[in-house]
Parts: sequence; structure tokens; C-alpha cells
Amino acid sequence: MPDPTPTSHEPTTAELSQADAESHHPGDIAGEAHGPDDHGTTHGHDDHAHPGEALGPVDTAMWGAFAVGIAAGLLVVLCLVLTLSVIGSAA
Repeated sequence: MPDPTPTSHEPTTAELSQADAESHHPGDIAGEAHGPDDHGTTHGHDDHAHPGEALGPVDTAMWGAFAVGIAAGLLVVLCLVLTLSVIGSAA
């Protein structure tokens, strides 16, 4: 039987040795890209918004199918409620 899947979140020795070798992670230093004081305007892109992108056309067939599906589901719920109220009142 194979070994069970480990459930511990403790780092392995390989992960610990790699963490010791790395003293700098991207974004740790102020002033660098994706650093703590980067607000998206320093290196050619905006992290929060892209005003140049326009939305595509609305897929009316897809939204119509969505509306029909919701209506059909509500009809099923209505039938179940009516059925249970009739069975409940007859008992």
C-alpha cells in the first residue's frame, strides 16, 4: 500500500534549505515593481483598472436561454409547492 498523503503543512528540509538560500523575494523592496509602494503606475501598467478595454457585444441568445432556464426552474418550484400544499391539506 502506498504511503498516505501527508496532511502536515510543515516545510520539508528541501523547502527550508531553499528558503535560507533566498533572502529576497519579488516585491519585498520598496520602489521595485510590485513592491509595497507600487500602485501600478510606475512601470507601464495599472494594477487596478484598464480603461482602454471595451466590453464585447451582449450575447442575447445566451441571456435569453438563461432567462428561460430560470423561468422553467421557478415553474418547477411552483408545481412542487402546489403539489405539497394539496397533499398536505388532504392528509
